[in-house]
Amino acid sequence: MAQPRSQTVAVPERGSLVTDLTDTLTAAQRATLEGKLTDFEARQGPQLAVLLVPTTGSDSIEQYATRVFDRWKLGSAEADDGLLLLVALKDRRMRIEVGQGLEGRVPDIAAGRIIDQKMTPRFRQQDYAGGIDAAVDALMERLDNRTVPGSLPGDAMPLPLGDDASTVVESTPPEAGSRITLFGWTLLAGLIGAVAAACVRWRGARLFTLGLAVVVALLILAARFFGLNQLLIGLAALLGISFALLLVGVTLYGMRRAWNDSLAGFCFRLAVVAGITGYTAYETDGEPIPIALAAGFSLLFAFMPGTHRGDGESDDGDSSSSSSSSSSSSSGSSGSSSSSSGGSSSGGGASGSW
Repeated sequence: MAQPRSQTVAVPERGSLVTDLTDTLTAAQRATLEGKLTDFEARQGPQLAVLLVPTTGSDSIEQYATRVFDRWKLGSAEADDGLLLLVALKDRRMRIEVGQGLEGRVPDIAAGRIIDQKMTPRFRQQDYAGGIDAAVDALMERLDNRTVPGSLPGDAMPLPLGDDASTVVESTPPEAGSRITLFGWTLLAGLIGAVAAACVRWRGARLFTLGLAVVVALLILAARFFGLNQLLIGLAALLGISFALLLVGVTLYGMRRAWNDSLAGFCFRLAVVAGITGYTAYETDGEPIPIALAAGFSLLFAFMPGTHRGDGESDDGDSSSSSSSSSSSSSGSSGSSSSSSGGSSSGGGASGSW
């Protein structure tokens, strides 16, 4: 009798490589499947086991598969080359659990493809024996030592041609020279039309488009002449130098403004920069790169344009207060009010349902 989902289902003892607790397989089907699995283990080494249960109870099918795998000790301890095909009939769930030693030959994406293509269509037609047999055949093909693993990107080993060649076709990556789709052509035509309309109506759009075309043409010519890698390195170096010069220019401009606004404020900021730089030199034992970074960034933040505007404004306020004390007191009160507001299974494999 099937146990309710709220209870934990015990792991059955493994008497053979095919264990059916649901009486789904006939004796002949079970014997054929056992013979196939036993012969494959003797020839190739990896151990495949099939388990059919009514339900996994309170466990998910992934949790139950891990428990079964650990209890049955599938595969050899050295190679960790076990594999479990689990079906929970009443739960309408299935899983392929892969030992750590076989993850390179049966990756998760391949296990999921076998479930989707071999098991699910047949299970939906209640052909459970056919789905299990097809999945076992597909797994054996992947584990066949005569195939070469790693020949397809994103998939550890290709499926050899068998009675169902659609699997190989679907697992083959698209060619690099794939044609543009109808949606792509439509989008491209729309973009070209929008740019053309903008160029007709606005002179600025024409100049921008012309300049962009010149830049793209120059980049293409430079890539063909110097090579793409050298061009990218040169562009990265140019951007880095330009950014560094921008920071230097901003810092020098801020220092000039601070000098003009207040000599005392300029000296105070410079003293702070000297203190930060000296402390960095002391902590890093005179390493030049940290010292240069500390000096550069402290200068940038200390003399950032806009941070020293208040010094000049306070001086102007002091001079205006000497001519009109009442206006300075009212502005001071408004300023104060505004400032206050601020070896076993490694978990690899795939699951499915039908």
